[in-house]
Amino acid sequence: MKLTKAMEAEVIRTMQEYGTAYQKKDLKAFSALFSDEITGFGSGPDEVIADHPGLIRQMRRDISQATILSFEFSDRKIFGDGRVAWATSKSTITFTVDGTKKQVLRGRSTMVLRNTGSRWLIEQLHFSMPYGEQSAGQSFPGA
Repeated sequence: MKLTKAMEAEVIRTMQEYGTAYQKKDLKAFSALFSDEITGFGSGPDEVIADHPGLIRQMRRDISQATILSFEFSDRKIFGDGRVAWATSKSTITFTVDGTKKQVLRGRSTMVLRNTGSRWLIEQLHFSMPYGEQSAGQSFPGA
């Protein structure tokens, strides 16, 4: 079974709730969006998520280091079979560090979500940023 329009809207709502909870530094709301078995990667070399407690440790670190002004997903592509959904999107995070000048991270996200029957839980998460030393049209830096 393909995702219905209603299911796709639920996945989008879950993604929006993720961005809102992250921006508001709401650990309780953020935590509730993820399964106990969450795995994933952030953009930093040590940002490896192996389980739910690891996700919360990462979130605490993130929110201690910056004030998030906005978190937006765009250019979403969502597919699934009704039980599982997978999404790709561009991610834009606008933030400040210690009240300094506004900065913007423009990255890419992937998520795998599982339908529990009452809501969608995020099972896998990946946020990355394009490699700065690799130019458009190159598959490898310097190629």
